[in-house]
Amino acid sequence: MKETKCEHCGFWTNGKLDNCNYCGKRLNDRHLNEIEERESIELKGLPLLKVPEEAPFYTKGFLYVLRFIQLIFLSIISMVAAMASSTVH
Repeated sequence: MKETKCEHCGFWTNGKLDNCNYCGKRLNDRHLNEIEERESIELKGLPLLKVPEEAPFYTKGFLYVLRFIQLIFLSIISMVAAMASSTVH
């Protein structure tokens, strides 16, 4: 049986339970709060150009070419950053 020490009351209790047997508060409260906080953060993603659906075909084509150039630029920057970080020891 896995036992966990309660952060609130200090007694050891069954680690498979959600709440402490003695004080009734949530076990691993800090850890679970941190996990919930990480899950609530929205990933921003890459700052790429938006291509509107209602744009004419020539505008869409131009924006897709610019987006491709952005991806190449970001890949070059990330490669330079990786090389720079690998040379620093």
